[in-house]
Amino acid sequence: MYGPERLLHDLGEMGYGAERVTGADGNVYAVIRGFVVPVGRFADRVIDLGLLAPQDYPRNVGSSIHVRATPQLLEYGYVAEVRNIIVSGLGPEWRYWSHNFGWGTGERSTRRLISQVNSIFAHA
Repeated sequence: MYGPERLLHDLGEMGYGAERVTGADGNVYAVIRGFVVPVGRFADRVIDLGLLAPQDYPRNVGSSIHVRATPQLLEYGYVAEVRNIIVSGLGPEWRYWSHNFGWGTGERSTRRLISQVNSIFAHA
C-alpha cells in the first residue's frame, strides 16, 4: 500500500486519528487534529498537524509540517539555519514550517516521520 492511504493507515496504527484533507493547493494531506506537542518550548500545546501525503508515500515524503494553532506557535518568517515559515496550502489559518525530511538511506516509515516531526518541535 502506498500514498495517502498508507500514511493514514500507519498514523492510525500509531494511535493518531488522522484524516485525509485536500488543501486549497490541490495537494492531499494527513491531518491530525488535537496533536499534543510532546517536546520543546511548545510542549503540551494542542494543535492541528498536517503532513503532505505524496501519492508514492513512503517512497517519498513531504518536505514540511503544517501547523494550525490558536494562538499560532510561530508567525511567518525566516531565521537562517533555524526555520522558514510561510503560507500553507491548507489555508490561511495554517502555517507551513519548511523542513527537509529526506529519507536518505534510513528507514522509510511513519514512525521515523513522526520522530522527525518531534525533532522539529524540540528545536523550534
